[in-house]
Amino acid sequence: MKRSNGPKSRRGVVAVEAALTLPLLLVFMLGLWEVGRMIQVNQTLVNAAREGARLAAGGYVNTTPVTNAMVRQAVRDYMTSAGLPAAAVSGATISLVCQATPSWTDPANALPLDRFQVNLVIPQGAAFNSLRWNLLTRLTSIQQFSVTVNWMSLNSSQIVVPTQLPF
Repeated sequence: MKRSNGPKSRRGVVAVEAALTLPLLLVFMLGLWEVGRMIQVNQTLVNAAREGARLAAGGYVNTTPVTNAMVRQAVRDYMTSAGLPAAAVSGATISLVCQATPSWTDPANALPLDRFQVNLVIPQGAAFNSLRWNLLTRLTSIQQFSVTVNWMSLNSSQIVVPTQLPF
């Protein structure tokens, strides 16, 4: 019996190693891809909520009072322009919460430096699933997105200027 130590004795080793490591490497790469996508979507949602909060902070746009509906629409417009799917945009729950006393419903009625929050939630289901890229069911345990942005009102104090001179 003669044992050969030449290159012919290791002929199939590379194929066996590739067959063992490729599935693991593929799952790792798809998981990394999904996590990267979730981070990208989360950053887009934070920016959308900030855009809504920035609009609400001003109180007025070209002398038009800002309402809750305008804030929600600004958030949706940002999400659409960022390229998020229509199912995620229409399925999103957006709310503006006043944290000040006295409370107000529309940002135009806020006093200077009143605190408020803009909350944005992409719920589990069709809205959330439209944000996924890969075809696998779940590599991460994330099932919904929830973003909260805290902001302060920048409304100016109401000053009444008389139209007639005092003398």
